[in-house]
Amino acid sequence: MLLEYYKEISHYIFKLTGDKALAKDLTQETYIKVLEITKTNSDIEIQKAYLYKTAQNLVIDKIRKDKLLLQTPFEENEHFFETNDYTEDLILDEIRKKKLRESIKSLPPQQKKAFVFYYYKGHTRKEIAQILDISTNAVEKNISRAILKIKDEMKKDY
Repeated sequence: MLLEYYKEISHYIFKLTGDKALAKDLTQETYIKVLEITKTNSDIEIQKAYLYKTAQNLVIDKIRKDKLLLQTPFEENEHFFETNDYTEDLILDEIRKKKLRESIKSLPPQQKKAFVFYYYKGHTRKEIAQILDISTNAVEKNISRAILKIKDEMKKDY
Protein backbone atom coordinates (compact mmCIF):
# COMPACT_ATOMS: atom_id res chain seq x y z
CA MET A 1 0.00 0.00 0.00
CA LEU A 2 2.87 2.40 0.66
CA LEU A 3 4.49 1.55 -2.66
CA GLU A 4 1.68 3.28 -4.54
CA TYR A 5 3.28 6.60 -3.51
CA TYR A 6 6.83 5.65 -4.57
CA LYS A 7 6.84 7.59 -7.86
CA GLU A 8 5.11 10.55 -6.23
CA ILE A 9 7.67 10.70 -3.40
CA SER A 10 10.54 10.29 -5.86
CA HIS A 11 9.20 13.14 -8.00
CA TYR A 12 8.77 15.34 -4.90
CA ILE A 13 12.38 14.73 -3.84
CA PHE A 14 13.58 15.38 -7.39
CA LYS A 15 11.71 18.73 -7.36
CA LEU A 16 13.50 19.65 -4.14
CA THR A 17 16.98 18.52 -5.16
CA GLY A 18 17.06 18.70 -8.96
CA ASP A 19 19.18 15.52 -8.94
CA LYS A 20 17.67 12.25 -10.25
CA ALA A 21 20.24 9.97 -8.67
CA LEU A 22 19.96 11.71 -5.31
CA ALA A 23 16.16 11.62 -5.56
CA LYS A 24 16.28 7.88 -6.17
CA ASP A 25 18.63 7.33 -3.21
CA LEU A 26 16.59 9.51 -0.85
CA THR A 27 13.33 7.87 -1.96
CA GLN A 28 14.77 4.48 -1.08
CA GLU A 29 16.03 5.85 2.22
CA THR A 30 12.56 7.27 2.94
CA TYR A 31 10.95 3.88 2.42
CA ILE A 32 13.62 2.10 4.46
CA LYS A 33 13.01 4.49 7.38
CA VAL A 34 9.25 4.09 7.17
CA LEU A 35 9.47 0.29 6.88
CA GLU A 36 11.76 0.15 9.92
CA ILE A 37 9.15 2.03 11.93
CA THR A 38 6.32 -0.26 10.80
CA LYS A 39 8.46 -3.34 11.55
CA THR A 40 9.03 -2.32 15.16
CA ASN A 41 5.41 -1.33 15.70
CA SER A 42 2.94 -3.06 13.40
CA ASP A 43 0.03 -1.09 14.91
CA ILE A 44 1.22 2.10 13.24
CA GLU A 45 -0.57 2.97 10.00
CA ILE A 46 1.68 5.16 7.88
CA GLN A 47 -0.03 8.08 6.20
CA LYS A 48 0.97 9.67 2.89
CA ALA A 49 1.79 12.90 4.76
CA TYR A 50 4.26 10.97 6.94
CA LEU A 51 6.06 9.74 3.82
CA TYR A 52 6.33 13.31 2.53
CA LYS A 53 7.56 14.61 5.89
CA THR A 54 10.17 11.84 6.13
CA ALA A 55 11.34 12.60 2.58
CA GLN A 56 11.51 16.33 3.32
CA ASN A 57 13.53 15.72 6.49
CA LEU A 58 15.97 13.48 4.62
CA VAL A 59 16.48 16.18 1.96
CA ILE A 60 17.16 18.77 4.66
CA ASP A 61 19.55 16.39 6.46
CA LYS A 62 21.39 15.75 3.19
CA ILE A 63 21.73 19.48 2.52
CA ARG A 64 23.09 20.08 6.02
CA LYS A 65 25.49 17.15 5.75
CA ASP A 66 26.78 18.34 2.36
CA LYS A 67 27.15 21.86 3.68
CA LEU A 68 29.30 20.60 6.58
CA LEU A 69 31.44 18.57 4.18
CA LEU A 70 31.91 21.63 2.02
CA GLN A 71 33.17 23.69 4.94
CA THR A 72 36.51 21.90 4.89
CA PRO A 73 39.87 23.59 4.23
CA PHE A 74 39.39 23.08 0.46
CA GLU A 75 37.49 26.32 0.01
CA GLU A 76 39.55 27.45 -2.98
CA ASN A 77 36.68 26.86 -5.38
CA GLU A 78 34.36 29.64 -4.18
CA HIS A 79 31.99 29.37 -7.15
CA PHE A 80 31.14 25.81 -6.19
CA PHE A 81 30.19 26.89 -2.70
CA GLU A 82 28.07 29.79 -3.94
CA THR A 83 26.17 27.45 -6.27
CA ASN A 84 25.60 24.99 -3.45
CA ASP A 85 24.28 27.72 -1.12
CA TYR A 86 22.01 28.90 -3.92
CA THR A 87 20.69 25.36 -4.42
CA GLU A 88 20.05 25.04 -0.70
CA ASP A 89 18.13 28.32 -0.73
CA LEU A 90 16.02 27.11 -3.67
CA ILE A 91 15.20 23.87 -1.91
CA LEU A 92 14.31 25.60 1.34
CA ASP A 93 12.16 28.11 -0.58
CA GLU A 94 10.32 25.23 -2.24
CA ILE A 95 9.72 23.62 1.16
CA ARG A 96 8.42 26.92 2.57
CA LYS A 97 6.10 27.42 -0.41
CA LYS A 98 4.70 23.92 0.03
CA LYS A 99 4.17 24.55 3.74
CA LEU A 100 2.43 27.86 2.94
CA ARG A 101 0.09 26.15 0.46
CA GLU A 102 -0.72 23.48 3.05
CA SER A 103 -1.36 26.16 5.68
CA ILE A 104 -3.71 28.07 3.37
CA LYS A 105 -5.58 24.87 2.49
CA SER A 106 -6.16 24.15 6.18
CA LEU A 107 -7.81 27.53 6.87
CA PRO A 108 -11.56 27.70 7.53
CA PRO A 109 -13.42 28.42 4.25
CA GLN A 110 -14.28 32.08 4.94
CA GLN A 111 -10.74 32.93 6.07
CA LYS A 112 -9.24 31.09 3.12
CA LYS A 113 -11.45 32.95 0.63
CA ALA A 114 -10.70 36.36 2.17
CA PHE A 115 -6.96 35.63 2.30
CA VAL A 116 -6.76 34.34 -1.29
CA PHE A 117 -8.89 37.16 -2.71
CA TYR A 118 -6.73 39.74 -0.96
CA TYR A 119 -3.19 38.38 -1.33
CA TYR A 120 -3.40 36.28 -4.48
CA LYS A 121 -6.09 37.94 -6.56
CA GLY A 122 -5.42 41.52 -5.47
CA HIS A 123 -8.97 42.48 -4.49
CA THR A 124 -9.57 45.31 -2.04
CA ARG A 125 -11.24 44.61 1.29
CA LYS A 126 -14.35 46.37 0.01
CA GLU A 127 -14.48 44.17 -3.11
CA ILE A 128 -14.03 41.05 -1.00
CA ALA A 129 -16.86 42.15 1.28
CA GLN A 130 -19.13 42.43 -1.75
CA ILE A 131 -18.03 39.10 -3.22
CA LEU A 132 -18.46 37.21 0.06
CA ASP A 133 -21.53 39.21 1.10
CA ILE A 134 -20.04 40.18 4.47
CA SER A 135 -18.99 43.45 6.07
CA THR A 136 -15.59 45.04 5.44
CA ASN A 137 -14.91 44.60 9.14
CA ALA A 138 -15.55 40.84 8.82
CA VAL A 139 -13.15 40.71 5.87
CA GLU A 140 -10.48 42.43 8.02
CA LYS A 141 -10.97 39.90 10.84
CA ASN A 142 -10.89 36.94 8.45
CA ILE A 143 -7.66 38.12 6.83
CA SER A 144 -6.04 38.86 10.22
CA ARG A 145 -7.01 35.48 11.65
CA ALA A 146 -5.82 33.73 8.50
CA ILE A 147 -2.43 35.45 8.79
CA LEU A 148 -2.10 34.43 12.45
CA LYS A 149 -2.98 30.80 11.69
CA ILE A 150 -0.58 30.67 8.76
CA LYS A 151 2.23 32.16 10.87
CA ASP A 152 1.58 29.57 13.60
CA GLU A 153 1.64 26.74 11.05
CA MET A 154 4.82 28.02 9.44
CA LYS A 155 6.57 28.28 12.83
CA LYS A 156 5.87 24.63 13.68
CA ASP A 157 8.65 23.32 11.45
CA TYR A 158 11.17 26.10 12.06
